[in-house]
Amino acid sequence: MKSVKCPVCDWEIKDGGIKVKVAGKEITVCCDDCLKQAQADPKKYGAAAR
Repeated sequence: MKSVKCPVCDWEIKDGGIKVKVAGKEITVCCDDCLKQAQADPKKYGAAAR
């Protein structure tokens, strides 16, 4: 399994993380705090979607 980093805090995501849709794209973050931050600034973190 490849290592995935949270686009908000750059920590390694374990246990699948939390999927959230921002700016029309789905990203995976590591925790509820990063989820709130991604939703607060969707343009910034939507660009991180691959």
